[in-house]
Amino acid sequence: MNIYEEEDLEQKLDELTDLMGRIVLDLLLVSLRKINKEQQVYGEFVETRGPSRAINDPE
Repeated sequence: MNIYEEEDLEQKLDELTDLMGRIVLDLLLVSLRKINKEQQVYGEFVETRGPSRAINDPE
């Protein structure tokens, strides 16, 4: 490999690494949004059950 091919390869690997980082961050963001949405739905569900049927209710 000559120096020009090595530079081209290095640039492509840098771009690939950046894209992989973006994918990981996107997956993390989507996961956190899903967790947040599920928590909101669960909270609404618990509220509709009323205080006497709450999970942490000692009765």
